[in-house]
Amino acid sequence: MKKILFVIVGALVSIAANSQELHIGQTSPFVAPKYANDVIIDMAPTIDQRHVRLSVAFNGWLYAAFSTVDSINNKGGITIMKSKDDGASWQQIERYSFAGFRYPTFDIVVAGTDTSNLSLYLIGVQNNLSLSEYTLFVDRYNAATNAFTGSLYNSPKGTRRIPDVAIATDYRFPAVGASPYSLAFAYSVYSSTYDSVNFAVSLDGGNTFGAIQNVSTTGSYFRKISLAYGRSSSASNGRYFMAWELLTSYSNRTGHIFESRNASIINGSWIKPINLDSVSTSMINLCRNPSIAVQYNDLDNDSSSCTAIVLVERDYNGDGSDYDLLGFYNKRSHYTNYWFRLDIVNSGENDMSPDITYDPGFNNFLAVYFDSTNKKLPYIVNPMNLLTPGTWITITAQYNDSPDLTAPCPQVEINPLVNQTAHVWIEDGIGTNGVAMFDAEYSALGIAGETGNEDDMLYPNPASGEVNLMISGVSSPGSIINIFDVTGKLVESRQVVNKKAGNSFEKFDVSNWENGLYFIVVPSGNKVQTHKLVVSH
Repeated sequence: MKKILFVIVGALVSIAANSQELHIGQTSPFVAPKYANDVIIDMAPTIDQRHVRLSVAFNGWLYAAFSTVDSINNKGGITIMKSKDDGASWQQIERYSFAGFRYPTFDIVVAGTDTSNLSLYLIGVQNNLSLSEYTLFVDRYNAATNAFTGSLYNSPKGTRRIPDVAIATDYRFPAVGASPYSLAFAYSVYSSTYDSVNFAVSLDGGNTFGAIQNVSTTGSYFRKISLAYGRSSSASNGRYFMAWELLTSYSNRTGHIFESRNASIINGSWIKPINLDSVSTSMINLCRNPSIAVQYNDLDNDSSSCTAIVLVERDYNGDGSDYDLLGFYNKRSHYTNYWFRLDIVNSGENDMSPDITYDPGFNNFLAVYFDSTNKKLPYIVNPMNLLTPGTWITITAQYNDSPDLTAPCPQVEINPLVNQTAHVWIEDGIGTNGVAMFDAEYSALGIAGETGNEDDMLYPNPASGEVNLMISGVSSPGSIINIFDVTGKLVESRQVVNKKAGNSFEKFDVSNWENGLYFIVVPSGNKVQTHKLVVSH
């Protein structure tokens, strides 16, 4: 395996059939490029990195966060990283790290439709080890400048443990009443007398939150939770949906899976939770690690609603020796509790750690998981109508390069700029330390050459009007600069004229180009340089 901090793309070839995401419903869909080499998000050999999370902005910028433990200095923290070049390089936005503290759970989401209003939200739990205190917090950053812009929520310090948190937004298809979009978070709480699952939503992009709503309370034990937004033409109000674990004993590996949602509007009451694993006798009290995704756009599925899916691990033998990847689906999720079982992988191999998201551009559900038997991270797809719910299309059986996987915690997100997937996970590093990794479906378009430094040689980037490209070392005045879109289609071809010694500039007008990612291929001596340009009007 090659661990690199930059991407070198291969030779330009004709776009042919490939085993990447099938954009179902499109006529003659283009086929995505192959995965590149895995990229280390942040090299820190002495620090254990875990529980990586990923969110992708409207313009393709990537935001990753992972928890850290620095055992040498007794520090725990959260590190937030950002990439503006498709994951080729990453810069640090923030690092929470304090002696005597740990951050056992967190989540991130980015929202906004323009760089002027782009915000990154982090929800986390800070644990003061000496006082056994827990504090829930929600912080906001300017996702364009990386500046911290305020703490949106802080719970009172207390001794009640918070096992899990989740955060979500509806910014691409806002719910009724949201302006400019809503932001919601959920969390589970443990105490010696009862556990609870709670929810809060802001209708104004996180500026003000409504009162904390209790979704469910139990004398048993709540653990992992998952939160998603859903909307369709017939469910245009929008809803937030939640799935969570309920364990009947504190020491149990598995338990029940429950689901609930807003009854009618995103800041309204929640319906009575339903026990999902009760739909199949061979799943009852044998499930864990739910991950929920719901269709969200202005279309209806074939049941005049929005489809919802919850994936889980099922302990087949009840002893932890064989986990299967199963789930539940509801094609009338915004107004019924008609849930049914679906199988992803039900075999002798150990499959765990599911993560699922929705692609509103091509109306597909996208899922990843950990095949721990074969040390692989597969990526699979199913259309929103689930015509064959238990039959998923395998896009790749292994997007990870290295088999050094113990607890990868894989995550998948859709890049809305190119409607393809980006992935993060944890790979084994030195000793027992983990290393946060990245790869993407779109990260290696077939264009020959070295990746240029866009910050120095191509500006502004992103661009909406005129773009300046600095070129140097062109072999002759008759050299050709070619520009391709992400599908491999030639957008513009230009001959270099009157080349002067040293550096010179070419100007491009992109005001009439469609939003998206473009590749500018420039001959430079006996090499070719490739520059990535984002057009965003």
